[in-house]
Amino acid sequence: MSTPNGLTVIECRYNYNGWSVDCTGGHPVYSSQLKFYEHPRAVDLYHRANSYGVMGVPVEICEADYGQYEARYPQPCLGVTRAFSDAVFQAVSKGNAVLAAGGFCNYAPAIVGGIQRALGTEKTIGVVWIDAHADCRIAETSPKPEHFVGLPMSLMLGLTLDDFRRDICGLAVPCRGDHIVGGDMRIMDEQMASVLSAEGVHWLDTTAFNCEAMWDKAVNELAGKVDAIYLSVDADILKPSDVPAYFKPVPYGNDIETVKRNIRSVMATGKVCAFSAFCFDFDRYEHGGERTSASGREIVEAGLGSWKQVPER
Repeated sequence: MSTPNGLTVIECRYNYNGWSVDCTGGHPVYSSQLKFYEHPRAVDLYHRANSYGVMGVPVEICEADYGQYEARYPQPCLGVTRAFSDAVFQAVSKGNAVLAAGGFCNYAPAIVGGIQRALGTEKTIGVVWIDAHADCRIAETSPKPEHFVGLPMSLMLGLTLDDFRRDICGLAVPCRGDHIVGGDMRIMDEQMASVLSAEGVHWLDTTAFNCEAMWDKAVNELAGKVDAIYLSVDADILKPSDVPAYFKPVPYGNDIETVKRNIRSVMATGKVCAFSAFCFDFDRYEHGGERTSASGREIVEAGLGSWKQVPER
């Protein structure tokens, strides 16, 4: 483990727009259009509050820009996803920590792919997935098009869209199920639960997620098995009152202090390579955007303030 040379922050100018893939015809057909923000973004608050400076290292900020990829990838879902993978690859290659401060959970496989491209396929990557959803749908067996936000777990596990995972996300070798710790994931059907169980994913339900000893044990066991960790936090892990401008209310949720404590526990392993704070901005500012952005700021600063080391390259 070593002190990071700097912090690379990836922001995303594109709002959620229901990108999907349809495999009902026997091969994937992608559907995506760009949608830009019209209201203040969560990252605007992060800038005003100097949230990125909390880590105490030099900061560089990059925007995921489809314009640089459009000629190669006619669908935005391909080009923007590749932009995330490339940004992570470049940052990790020069010894930087990576914060994805904008965007949505569909970019998670590209972040893991960027880490793997930088560290090499011989390195094992663990994932800590703090999210209300398991997001483990299988596009090839679905009777309807699937939204990309429902696929990140299955993509990271290598259960769906192999070409997309390998060629776009840059994740040549999928993550092992026993190298993934899922926190909460309270919105999950029986089929998805059986898939995660079969893959060996360590799922801590809401009760276990709120037990400090159980959480720390799971995180430390993961850290002992892998070379690097990607920590992904989705806004829907929180109580709806903390994220009123979320896409739509997700029942129940966890106290923000619990989530911050659990983030710090992961950072304490010294193996976190990349950290994402997803889904704090659906451009619904009039529905409580200021409060939602403030929660995002707390999550970001909890992570950056306790992030002291990154894995050796």
